[in-house]
Amino acid sequence: MTQLVQGGRPLARFRVLGFPVTIDASFAVIVALLGWYPGVGLQHFVVWLVIVPVAVLVHELGHAVVARTTGAEPTIALAGLGGLTSYAPPARLSRARSVAISVAGPAVGIVIGGALLVYGRTVGIDSALGRDVVNIAIYTTLGWSVLNLLPMLPLDGGQTLRELLPGSPARRQVRAAMVSVVVGVLVGLVAWRAGLTFGLLMAAFFVVSNVMTVRAARDLDKVDVNQRLVQLLWSGARDDAHDLLAETDRSAGAAGASVAAGAAAGGAAGGAHPWLRTTVLAAGAGAEADAARAQLEAAVARQAPDPQAAAMLLLVHRSHEDWAAARELLTGPAARVIDPANVVAVQQVAYGLGARRASAELGDAYLVATDDHDRVGHPDAAAVIAYNSACGYALAGEPALGLAAFIRAADLGFTDLTMVDSDEDLSPLRPLPGYDAARAPPTARPRPGAPPGAPGGRGGP
Repeated sequence: MTQLVQGGRPLARFRVLGFPVTIDASFAVIVALLGWYPGVGLQHFVVWLVIVPVAVLVHELGHAVVARTTGAEPTIALAGLGGLTSYAPPARLSRARSVAISVAGPAVGIVIGGALLVYGRTVGIDSALGRDVVNIAIYTTLGWSVLNLLPMLPLDGGQTLRELLPGSPARRQVRAAMVSVVVGVLVGLVAWRAGLTFGLLMAAFFVVSNVMTVRAARDLDKVDVNQRLVQLLWSGARDDAHDLLAETDRSAGAAGASVAAGAAAGGAAGGAHPWLRTTVLAAGAGAEADAARAQLEAAVARQAPDPQAAAMLLLVHRSHEDWAAARELLTGPAARVIDPANVVAVQQVAYGLGARRASAELGDAYLVATDDHDRVGHPDAAAVIAYNSACGYALAGEPALGLAAFIRAADLGFTDLTMVDSDEDLSPLRPLPGYDAARAPPTARPRPGAPPGAPGGRGGP
């Protein structure tokens, strides 16, 4: 099972209002460090340890509740210096909806903290314990919420600023980071003058992280636009790819080009490749996407399929998560002109999205439709594809098919026993007759070495 906090040490997992919540050890350590100082009383320290996680969780629940209205399934993690609400909406959010999600957390804190402030001022609290509880609750809800609204990434105020700035999402991120650097320097100066060491350190941290964001964006601008588009499409960021293509068109003075006009002009210096331009359009929706997809399909249906069009059509199927269409493509003549590395990539994506059987069937379809001659120059790729199919079938509850794929992987030269023995995906196959023989290939078979780009746990790019 994938942890909500990658690489962390979860202390607790539970659900609140239906949202999965993880509390990481790093959060507990930092909360304790922030609450402990010379002379602090035990009662005050214990109240701090109890109130802070509750206040941060309530803040994140504000984000999560509004994010759920988009159709997403948010998860909450309390780790490091605070909380994080993660969600993947089914469609691109409007700027207004993004702003609503960002301000929902601080808004909840301001309402709760404001109510406690009024209560403490009007009613009065006699006990020391009660005063500790109310004062710390006001500080961690109202106080922290106001600070969180500063226009500085990654604070909620910075994320709101990003949505209000002009330009594409990528440009807005860079512009918000530049503003954040200026705000961070000013906040740091105020903290220094006030003797707030922790505030100064936090401001410095935000300044450095935003400077790195600006530098990374500048480095990214130097990367070929075609490479960036492919990366975005493989990662499933169709909207971002469309934005990048539109931005490239504007820079080249080609905004509003049709599919055909774009294909004719796509080879211009600094522009998107014709087939890649068509692919970005086909990855979208509507009449324009249908026309672009038909253009790719026509090129693949020729007696001699266009290799670039075939690769791009596979990428379109990945973008739409249409595994049946991808399998049909890999079953036909076009499979012989598709680079095996692309097959490994689409298997890994399908697997990662939970389509385990589809991942396996994609590999099987390709291996049946091709032979060793088609895969010249990729001696290890076929073995990785078969191995991925074995993992997919094993986890899809098809151990017999998984074992057959595993045996095929061994026959094709997959002999990385370190991976095989440590891969939990293969657990359903290990008790089956024939597994041990496949795991230990004949010594006469040459060891091809580790498959290129195979990650821990399964093959893949």
